Amino acid sequence: MSLKIDIENLNDLLMNLESTSGIFGICLVRNNGIIITSRLSTDIDSRKFGAMAATMFASIETATKTLENTNINSITVEFTKEYQLIVLKAAEQILLVALIGLNVNLGLILIEIEETIKKIKETLEG
Repeated sequence: MSLKIDIENLNDLLMNLESTSGIFGICLVRNNGIIITSRLSTDIDSRKFGAMAATMFASIETATKTLENTNINSITVEFTKEYQLIVLKAAEQILLVALIGLNVNLGLILIEIEETIKKIKETLEG
Protein backbone atom coordinates (compact mmCIF):
# COMPACT_ATOMS: atom_id res chain seq x y z
CA MET A 1 0.00 0.00 0.00
CA SER A 2 1.43 3.36 -1.00
CA LEU A 3 0.85 6.21 1.40
CA LYS A 4 0.84 9.85 0.38
CA ILE A 5 2.84 11.63 3.05
CA ASP A 6 2.15 15.31 3.79
CA ILE A 7 5.09 15.89 6.13
CA GLU A 8 4.22 19.51 6.90
CA ASN A 9 0.67 18.67 8.00
CA LEU A 10 1.84 15.65 10.00
CA ASN A 11 4.47 17.78 11.74
CA ASP A 12 1.79 20.35 12.60
CA LEU A 13 -0.36 17.59 14.13
CA LEU A 14 2.56 16.41 16.24
CA MET A 15 3.35 19.98 17.30
CA ASN A 16 -0.24 20.41 18.51
CA LEU A 17 -0.11 17.11 20.38
CA GLU A 18 3.25 18.01 21.89
CA SER A 19 1.60 20.97 23.63
CA THR A 20 -0.30 18.49 25.83
CA SER A 21 1.11 18.64 29.34
CA GLY A 22 3.39 15.72 30.12
CA ILE A 23 4.52 14.97 26.56
CA PHE A 24 8.26 15.49 26.13
CA GLY A 25 8.64 14.36 22.54
CA ILE A 26 6.83 12.66 19.72
CA CYS A 27 7.63 11.16 16.36
CA LEU A 28 6.05 9.25 13.53
CA VAL A 29 8.06 6.31 12.30
CA ARG A 30 7.53 3.69 9.63
CA ASN A 31 7.38 0.15 10.94
CA ASN A 32 10.82 -0.40 9.36
CA GLY A 33 12.30 2.20 11.74
CA ILE A 34 12.60 5.15 9.34
CA ILE A 35 11.50 8.48 10.86
CA ILE A 36 8.74 10.30 8.96
CA THR A 37 8.70 13.39 11.17
CA SER A 38 9.97 14.10 14.64
CA ARG A 39 9.31 16.53 17.48
CA LEU A 40 11.99 15.07 19.74
CA SER A 41 14.52 17.04 21.72
CA THR A 42 17.84 17.62 19.96
CA ASP A 43 19.64 15.59 22.64
CA ILE A 44 17.75 12.47 21.48
CA ASP A 45 19.01 10.71 18.35
CA SER A 46 15.67 10.46 16.53
CA ARG A 47 16.96 7.82 14.09
CA LYS A 48 17.97 5.46 16.90
CA PHE A 49 14.84 6.32 18.87
CA GLY A 50 12.57 5.50 15.91
CA ALA A 51 14.43 2.32 15.05
CA MET A 52 14.28 1.17 18.70
CA ALA A 53 10.55 1.81 18.94
CA ALA A 54 9.78 0.04 15.65
CA THR A 55 11.93 -2.94 16.67
CA MET A 56 10.19 -3.20 20.06
CA PHE A 57 6.76 -3.07 18.43
CA ALA A 58 7.68 -5.69 15.83
CA SER A 59 9.16 -7.95 18.52
CA ILE A 60 5.95 -7.82 20.57
CA GLU A 61 3.88 -8.53 17.45
CA THR A 62 6.07 -11.54 16.68
CA ALA A 63 5.94 -12.80 20.26
CA THR A 64 2.15 -12.66 20.35
CA LYS A 65 1.51 -14.37 17.01
CA THR A 66 0.93 -17.64 18.86
CA LEU A 67 -2.13 -16.08 20.50
CA GLU A 68 -5.26 -16.23 18.39
CA ASN A 69 -6.86 -13.05 17.03
CA THR A 70 -4.30 -10.78 18.64
CA ASN A 71 -3.52 -7.44 17.07
CA ILE A 72 -1.18 -5.18 18.97
CA ASN A 73 -2.30 -1.55 19.04
CA SER A 74 0.15 -0.16 21.57
CA ILE A 75 2.97 -0.92 23.96
CA THR A 76 4.15 1.04 26.97
CA VAL A 77 7.58 0.95 28.55
CA GLU A 78 8.26 2.60 31.90
CA PHE A 79 11.81 3.75 32.51
CA THR A 80 13.32 3.84 36.00
CA LYS A 81 13.64 7.60 35.85
CA GLU A 82 10.75 9.92 35.11
CA TYR A 83 9.75 8.80 31.62
CA GLN A 84 7.63 6.28 29.82
CA LEU A 85 7.51 5.43 26.16
CA ILE A 86 4.27 4.71 24.35
CA VAL A 87 4.31 3.19 20.87
CA LEU A 88 0.96 3.11 19.05
CA LYS A 89 -0.08 1.96 15.63
CA ALA A 90 -1.12 5.18 13.88
CA ALA A 91 -1.84 3.77 10.42
CA GLU A 92 -0.84 0.89 8.22
CA GLN A 93 2.95 0.66 8.54
CA ILE A 94 3.20 3.83 10.66
CA LEU A 95 3.76 4.12 14.41
CA LEU A 96 3.33 7.10 16.69
CA VAL A 97 5.98 7.14 19.41
CA ALA A 98 5.58 9.40 22.45
CA LEU A 99 7.97 10.07 25.30
CA ILE A 100 5.91 11.18 28.28
CA GLY A 101 6.33 11.80 31.97
CA LEU A 102 5.91 8.92 34.36
CA ASN A 103 3.54 10.66 36.77
CA VAL A 104 1.09 12.27 34.35
CA ASN A 105 -2.61 11.99 33.59
CA LEU A 106 -2.17 9.09 31.16
CA GLY A 107 -5.89 8.94 30.35
CA LEU A 108 -5.93 12.53 29.11
CA ILE A 109 -2.76 12.03 27.09
CA LEU A 110 -4.13 8.87 25.47
CA ILE A 111 -7.34 10.69 24.51
CA GLU A 112 -5.26 13.43 22.86
CA ILE A 113 -3.09 10.84 21.10
CA GLU A 114 -6.16 8.96 19.81
CA GLU A 115 -7.61 12.20 18.41
CA THR A 116 -4.29 12.97 16.73
CA ILE A 117 -4.13 9.46 15.25
CA LYS A 118 -7.57 10.01 13.68
CA LYS A 119 -6.27 13.22 12.09
CA ILE A 120 -3.10 11.45 10.93
CA LYS A 121 -5.20 8.81 9.18
CA GLU A 122 -7.30 11.52 7.52
CA THR A 123 -4.14 13.30 6.37
CA LEU A 124 -2.67 10.10 4.94
CA GLU A 125 -5.90 9.28 3.10
CA GLY A 126 -5.69 12.74 1.57
